[in-house]
Amino acid sequence: MKEAVSSPAVASCVNKLFVIGGGPDDNTCSDKVQCYDPESDTWLLRANIPIAKRCITAVSLNNLIYVSGGLTKSIYCYDPIEDYWMHVVHTFSKQESCGMSVCNGKIYILGGRSENGEASDTILCYDPATGIITGVAAMPRPISYHGCVTIHRYNEKFYHS
Repeated sequence: MKEAVSSPAVASCVNKLFVIGGGPDDNTCSDKVQCYDPESDTWLLRANIPIAKRCITAVSLNNLIYVSGGLTKSIYCYDPIEDYWMHVVHTFSKQESCGMSVCNGKIYILGGRSENGEASDTILCYDPATGIITGVAAMPRPISYHGCVTIHRYNEKFYHS
């Protein structure tokens, strides 16, 4: 790694690992994007994210990386092939330490922590195809500093000819 950081966003995309933002210490946030290429066993710096933040979360979808959190009201999108960032949508509130996962081509942002430090029970859904973000549900209880994963169900019809 070029720079050790805590609380970054990490995502795998285009056969590389991306470590985004975070902070080298408790008082500093980084805007660096560090890219690990396992094929060459090298770390490279890529285009900086437009905001220096920690406690952010990332997912990859369709060869793009989406980042949220860091007490911003924004979702950013990174194209690792073209090496550029863009702002894609505003969220409804500032959150950090939220979870993100992809399911059926949509990005779900779950929970997190607000500016006053309270955990959230909200679930947001961002559809990159339409650019629309909606509140879809509330979790049974507030949660932050958690991970998310999507598990695809085994479909017997799909695997049998």
